[in-house]
Amino acid sequence: MKSNSLLVRLIAAFAVITILALGAVFAFMTWSTSAEFDRVRERLDNQRASELGMAATRYYVAAGDWTGVQPYLRHMGDMWDWRIILTDADGTVVADSDESLLGQTYSADPRDGLIVAQVGDRKAPGTLYMEPQNPPGAERAMLAGLLKRIGRFLILGLLVAFAASVALAWFLSRRILTPVTDLRLAVQRLGAGDLSQRVDVKDPGELGELANAFNTMVGQLQQADATQRQMIADIAHELRTPLSNIRGYVEAIKDKVLEPDAETIAVLDGEAVLLSRLVEDLQELSIVEAGQLTLQRQPEDIAQLVAHAAEAMRAAATAKGVTVSTSVGDELPLVSVDYHRISQVLRNLLDNALTHTAQGGSIAVEATPRGDFIEVSVSDTGEGIQPEDLPHVFDRFYRADRSRARATGGRGLGLTISKELVEAHGGAIGVGSESGEGSRFWFTVPVDVGESPADGQAAHSTH
Repeated sequence: MKSNSLLVRLIAAFAVITILALGAVFAFMTWSTSAEFDRVRERLDNQRASELGMAATRYYVAAGDWTGVQPYLRHMGDMWDWRIILTDADGTVVADSDESLLGQTYSADPRDGLIVAQVGDRKAPGTLYMEPQNPPGAERAMLAGLLKRIGRFLILGLLVAFAASVALAWFLSRRILTPVTDLRLAVQRLGAGDLSQRVDVKDPGELGELANAFNTMVGQLQQADATQRQMIADIAHELRTPLSNIRGYVEAIKDKVLEPDAETIAVLDGEAVLLSRLVEDLQELSIVEAGQLTLQRQPEDIAQLVAHAAEAMRAAATAKGVTVSTSVGDELPLVSVDYHRISQVLRNLLDNALTHTAQGGSIAVEATPRGDFIEVSVSDTGEGIQPEDLPHVFDRFYRADRSRARATGGRGLGLTISKELVEAHGGAIGVGSESGEGSRFWFTVPVDVGESPADGQAAHSTH
């Protein structure tokens, strides 16, 4: 067992606490016993002095004077081992348990340790001077013997308590350290790359909370690892096709199967552009997710932003036979956005809508106030999104129809980047769709500080 282990430290702590507690008890008992011994002795002496005073008074009343009192006081002194002196009203010693002061004048100060009591009646009083002859050394010896016996009991109790504390510390430490050890081993295996580690601790206190936090962390790491692996696989998959196409054309040109004419070069250029855009999208996404994107926010007119994005898309939509319309309130407040980034979001949504809208369909862009935000939506009459695909439309590289997306040049990152850009502005993004009935993507951007939505808006449409 290591000397610096938690088990050893717990046992040592229990032992020290036990020793200190019993030491304090011993010191308190020694002091309190000594003080109580003195109080009991003082009460007993005062009680004996009071009884002797009453007995002397009765003697004087019965005899009429102090004649013959000497033998009585000598007997009482021998019985109690006291020095007893009795003087009459003039201070003359009429009785002395030691018989050494008889007939002499005697007086003493009570502060000398004597017990002084007045006896007799008012006409012929006397004074008793009583001094217990049990020497203080003997009393202290008796007290020391008593304390020694108490000390032996305390030492025995200390040994029993120490053994009990060690056993209790062992039991408690094993109960505490077992889940800690399990957690330590799990952390070590986790550090070695095993993400399947979990700690089963049923403790309702802090240890249970620590185990739950560990299990949650490992679950998140496992999910992040799976996401990373999936992302790497998706990137490899996305790069494989254009790279294979480029390599195929290069080998064909090398083998003289194809001529490096304008058409072949155009195909190679298109594949290179696709690769370049994919790399740019990945770079931009990594910057946004790392929180390193710098937004150039300023007050902007959302109506102008919508109009410009729709106009830029209109030529491609007309070529495909799709109409694009906008509906924006007349008095919408300014919004606090990075014009370039929010335009990018809107273009991504329009491009996605156009990709999934067949000839003869339509796309509608709307902007409406929502409290402290403006909501911008892009609706289309395309094929819609299956319910099982809706939760994943903003995931990177996710495509409900991979073959169709590849045919249209989609890279599966536009919606993911749009989500990150909107959330970087403090807004939200979402989608509503039913299969076969089109989709409606929307996002919100904050109103510029100092602006407020107008009480009423008169919508207008452009086609």
